[in-house]
Amino acid sequence: MEQISTQLGAALNDLRQAVEKSAQEPRTYKKTSNNIYKPEQARFKLVVWFQDGNRRTYYSYDNAYKGKISHVDEYEALIKLMRLCKQYAGKFKNAQIFATMDPDRRKDSNYNYLIYWAKWNNEVEANKAATFVTKDQNTILNLAKVEMYSPKNFVK
Repeated sequence: MEQISTQLGAALNDLRQAVEKSAQEPRTYKKTSNNIYKPEQARFKLVVWFQDGNRRTYYSYDNAYKGKISHVDEYEALIKLMRLCKQYAGKFKNAQIFATMDPDRRKDSNYNYLIYWAKWNNEVEANKAATFVTKDQNTILNLAKVEMYSPKNFVK
């Protein structure tokens, strides 16, 4: 029975798992560095509208490293942005995570698909079409499914 539920969870592999995982406490690190990493490529963008009228934009960190080998892990990048939403809970009006369909994931791309929406009253809406696939060692958003089953939210 346990094996069937594991297989079912792997088959679904949708945003519900990411929402549940983002609720868990992240690992703590004792890393100290003055380096501020600003990604050049990002599949996701988090926009937070604070109650005082300010707005902040954060981009996902899609690259993960195993030893010295880099691979793309968009699933973990999305979870990090969701955790950032939880960190600001109670201080914002809205926090929304958008995705770009640009295969190069450039930061100046059009982020026009809403993936996750955290509201001021702790309500959360998640895009049910957002699923992830693993190709080689890369875990990426299933772009075709998101594009087909999600409405565009805005165009730059």
